[in-house]
Amino acid sequence: MSVAVVASSLTTTLARYGRSTGLWILLLVAPVGARFMIAERGADQSLIAVDSRVPWLTSPVLGMALGVVIATLLLPVAFIYLRSNVTRRQPWQVEEVSPASRISIGYGRWLADVTVLAAVLAATTAAGCLLAYLLLPLNEVDLPSLILTLWVIAAPPVAMVASLRLLFDARRWTRGPLGDVLFFVFWMGSLVAATAASAAFSAGQGHGYAANMFDLPGFMSPISYGQGGTDNFAIGGAEIAAGSTPIRLDIMSGIMADGYLASRLTWLAIAALIPLLAGLIYAPHVSGKTRKAAPWLKILEPGQARPADPGARPAGHSRLAAVALVMAEARLMAGSRKGLLAMAMVTGLGLFVPFTAVAGPAIMLLLVFMTTAHAGRSEQKGLLALTTTAALSPVARRIAFVLAGTALALVMAAPAGARGLMAGDSRVLLEAAAVGAATSATAILLGTLSRSATAPRLLLLIVWYGYLS
Repeated sequence: MSVAVVASSLTTTLARYGRSTGLWILLLVAPVGARFMIAERGADQSLIAVDSRVPWLTSPVLGMALGVVIATLLLPVAFIYLRSNVTRRQPWQVEEVSPASRISIGYGRWLADVTVLAAVLAATTAAGCLLAYLLLPLNEVDLPSLILTLWVIAAPPVAMVASLRLLFDARRWTRGPLGDVLFFVFWMGSLVAATAASAAFSAGQGHGYAANMFDLPGFMSPISYGQGGTDNFAIGGAEIAAGSTPIRLDIMSGIMADGYLASRLTWLAIAALIPLLAGLIYAPHVSGKTRKAAPWLKILEPGQARPADPGARPAGHSRLAAVALVMAEARLMAGSRKGLLAMAMVTGLGLFVPFTAVAGPAIMLLLVFMTTAHAGRSEQKGLLALTTTAALSPVARRIAFVLAGTALALVMAAPAGARGLMAGDSRVLLEAAAVGAATSATAILLGTLSRSATAPRLLLLIVWYGYLS
């Protein structure tokens, strides 16, 4: 590994980050979220609850709450930013033919990503210190405990986000939507694993180094230690019993408990080794098709286009231009015959399973990938410059985008909706229309803002998980 290549990759990537306006938005996400997620003393409701009670606010509890904000709110936003910011376009045509090691280039970019995310943690730390002086008596403000708690909890998952972004960019399959899905699965899986480890501790099954290794988010173990072993906590909203007294948590005992700090260092080491793996398995980009379809899949490939007729008369203006635009957007969303086959399978599924429990989430999941992929393509700057010269404006196209997505959702829900109408129930069609409209509107809105499919896809996958649950 060349130190000069690492330094060059690091400085170049940081210079590109410095030109990113999205970086300033990222710096504000955690501090703004912290203000609304942290309950001051005397509050009768809280987004973080333990044993259905509001935690009594102290400096370590404030640091823990900021760590919760990082693990639940910032990690998906940080992944979206790393995948769709100014560095998403790389000069691979030059890099991949140069003698520089992919491991060296990867470590330079990883260090740049970690530096940017560390700046976010620093902004969150500054916001936490200000909140401590605003919400706590001056004699109870303990900034070292607050800072230690926040960084010990938040640093490993933040470093892991940078590592996973680099790992997913190393292979052709995961450079696209599959990488977004895998990150979503990893993020949700880490929260589930941490909750399971906390439940095991509350059942008296020990809480040493091995158990703490299941807690990548980092805040489950201190909460369990601080309450003497409980897995009854809620993040994001909980019912607080009327008149209940605040619960006092000894967060520092969890931070200093056997195996906890060692597990955090281990997670940092794992995150630091992933760029090495990414460099070893890196697959170069290729132009055009990278693989041939199996013979039995030929039927799913698009048919051969008819040859152009130089003597054909020019096409006339459409009499129903708005309707034609909606139909064009729907065709672009559905894509190839593979997309149509997937739509047919989901449509048939509605005849045999409950709509809200199975068919509805299946429709939304398919729609998420169709709408975000099309939104990411259609909102590129170069294409927008071309579409502004069309007869219908980009705003009209975006409205048609939402109508087309809603129409596709209604088409896929038609069999289940017809079955419901025969029983005198129109709820299925109303739910399908709401899912289609909301998914399409979110996809095109975030696609317009981010010029990428990653941001709307990841956010909609989180919403989809809530719908499925």
